[in-house]
Amino acid sequence: MFSTVETIIFSKTVCPFCVKAKAILDDKNIAYKVFTLDVDLSKEEMVALIQEKEGIVVNTVPQIYLDGKYIGGHDDLVAFFERQDTGMDLGDFEL
Repeated sequence: MFSTVETIIFSKTVCPFCVKAKAILDDKNIAYKVFTLDVDLSKEEMVALIQEKEGIVVNTVPQIYLDGKYIGGHDDLVAFFERQDTGMDLGDFEL
């Protein structure tokens, strides 16, 4: 469905945290692909995909991959960039 080097967001059409996550990436000039639940794939497909790739079950959106690395949801994205601002790189990020 997606490349391991892409930045993607699993989203819903009406989702305030999805809008906020996209705005964060836009502000940082990070290009991303959006997969919208019930348009591009079902919620069950998203859950199964992330469970297969990451070994965890998630039931909320947004779910974000940054440069192919699973970040998590909106709050995780905020935490990632806060850590990055302190000098940690993507490889150092752990949930």
